[in-house]
Amino acid sequence: MHLIKRPLRIRTLAWLLLVLLPSPFLTPATALWAYGYERNEDPLLKVFKAVIYYGKASDWERVQLEVDSIADRFEDVRKLFGTDLKPKVDEAIKGKDLQEVAKRMANMVFLAIREKHFWNNYERLAIHLKSKVRLRLAEEYYTTLLAGNVMEYDRRHGTNLHGRITKCFHDAHFSLGSVGFFGAGAVEPSPEKFRHLARDIETALLEAFPYFEPGLEEAIPPEG
Repeated sequence: MHLIKRPLRIRTLAWLLLVLLPSPFLTPATALWAYGYERNEDPLLKVFKAVIYYGKASDWERVQLEVDSIADRFEDVRKLFGTDLKPKVDEAIKGKDLQEVAKRMANMVFLAIREKHFWNNYERLAIHLKSKVRLRLAEEYYTTLLAGNVMEYDRRHGTNLHGRITKCFHDAHFSLGSVGFFGAGAVEPSPEKFRHLARDIETALLEAFPYFEPGLEEAIPPEG
């Protein structure tokens, strides 16, 4: 896939710098977060926002430290999709090119979304809690880090990709099924429906971000 060189307007990323106040405690209604991370506490979310913040302050040493702190996440997606973004992010940091850093980090977010989709597809939604946490994180990656740029794309091109993606995430939650109440009223998951919705989300994102490296169409299955 050819990379399309387009200037990334940093103003479209300004909303990343908003301070989101975390909840001081977990309630029963938010017990789900305990399985993964609380809202806005996922390392990729925190690092992306920190990279933009310190990059705008021209603190490139701190930007590099932040990126290095999630080297394992870059490696995870490289193993699955064959796309090694870390050296390209490092090169952009050396060049003190915030726009290029932001583009590469956004690409990383896209691959992280693909990763969550992959594991749900691989396990065919067999473990409800894991499937729900992965989907919640994928949606959070989108709404927190990519949605603003997608809505800007919609405004400029007269499209409705944001609405399409949002609906897919909404429907994907229902595709997970339900464990019911102590088994009563349980609903079986729909793996094929989830697969279709996940692919539609990824396709829409690639339309909004044509310069993304999408990685292998079929992920490399994990060994063992």
